[in-house]
Amino acid sequence: MSRITLFENGPILEITMDHPPANAIDQQASRDLAAAFNMLRDRNDLRVAIVTGGGERMFSAGWDLKAVANGDIGEDFGGYGFMGLTERFDLNKPVIAAINGLAVGGGFELALACQVILAVPEVEFALPELARGFIPEAGGLLRVTRRLPYNVAFDLLLTGRRMGATEALQLGFVNRVVPRSELMSTARAIANQIVVAAPLAVAALMEINRAMEGLPEEEAFRRMRSGLPAHTRMRNSVDFLEGARAFAEKRPPRWLGE
Repeated sequence: MSRITLFENGPILEITMDHPPANAIDQQASRDLAAAFNMLRDRNDLRVAIVTGGGERMFSAGWDLKAVANGDIGEDFGGYGFMGLTERFDLNKPVIAAINGLAVGGGFELALACQVILAVPEVEFALPELARGFIPEAGGLLRVTRRLPYNVAFDLLLTGRRMGATEALQLGFVNRVVPRSELMSTARAIANQIVVAAPLAVAALMEINRAMEGLPEEEAFRRMRSGLPAHTRMRNSVDFLEGARAFAEKRPPRWLGE
């Protein structure tokens, strides 16, 4: 039985980690997540994903340590890092994390790989890997120092303490804290706002942001103008002038994705 369930809500792909009580992820579940993100990448009719956890207690505890203790010690995670997203650099569509409970270890690292993060008030984030004898190699060590203030990041990394939703919101890591009853409806509302935008422009934005991250301004501009594939496709597309035409004609734009 799969630990991952998928629901296609029009152009929105809803991905649920559904393995109570902890929504922990083993090798097969990681491959299933990778397959879901491949589907998002490869299908033009899918524009954005929402990833959440089943139940109310856990978003995800990350790596299934019970499975590891029972001998599931391989790292065949599906080719894009643990949980199918943490080392994926070919996805030009946004992913919204709807955090419904504890996001621990790999669950926190999955959230770090998303573009928009929503949380219920009870949410806590933690990276307890050092106390388990290893380090957060699925993007935690790399991304937490970029998404949070340096000293806060190292506090989380070194002590394994839990950061609550309110603190995460104040630090700008979480976009919104919403009541549990409104979590998915808020995520879908944001997803539908994204879907209104031109798909090739969204892809170009995602590609350029990834290519420019960490670069000095002058080098970043050169990189943006260097002929990146999604950016070039956008500028050469029929859609490139559609927004201006629609504005002039006082009508909604008709995006063709070409």
